[in-house]
Amino acid sequence: MKHFLSAVIAAGMMFAAANVMAVEPQNIGTFKKTLIQYHDTGEYDKDINETMNHAVEYLKQRIAENKNGKKKLAIVLDIDETSLSNYKDMREMDFGGSLEQIQVAEDKGTDPVIEPTLKLYQYAKANNVAVFFITGRHENEREVTAQNLKSAGYDNWDGLILRDGEYTKAPAAVYKTAIRKKIVSDGYDIVLNIGDQKSDIAGGYSDKSYKLPNPYYFIP
Repeated sequence: MKHFLSAVIAAGMMFAAANVMAVEPQNIGTFKKTLIQYHDTGEYDKDINETMNHAVEYLKQRIAENKNGKKKLAIVLDIDETSLSNYKDMREMDFGGSLEQIQVAEDKGTDPVIEPTLKLYQYAKANNVAVFFITGRHENEREVTAQNLKSAGYDNWDGLILRDGEYTKAPAAVYKTAIRKKIVSDGYDIVLNIGDQKSDIAGGYSDKSYKLPNPYYFIP
């Protein structure tokens, strides 16, 4: 009897394991509809606003603490899905596209502003806080990127850093950490570091980091 029960239990465990292995991932078409719904219902904008409100409050606090101006305060911003939106292009490419197609879309220079980020930017500049953009875009995109930022309302930034040289193919976290380290070595206190990827905010060299929502793509 014991042997029979053991065999039954073993068979049941094997069946359960087989069922676990057979779980089907969510259908990609259904998931794309979920992504569209997240954006079009306003939940995406709501989540961005909530995060940026926290960032602004923290920046206000740090500015107040630095009334004597002893520290060179700075903030660091990513560009795509942080300062500018590529959502229209992503929809047109059905949330796909090659790296070349994505760059061509970026280089149209027509990406609209993400308003809460612009408000943070303007508040920082109005209070003598330096602003540095660190983007995964490449150096050969500098002119069109700068033009797009200006047309979206960003102007008079303190640095626009794009991938170049040894960082052309480096992982985003490695590249962006190295650039923040250099900014700090130049005497700045990076109060805020804001991006839409975990790789944007990994690696330290900022007092506080905020990640904006981005379920549309992943950059390691």
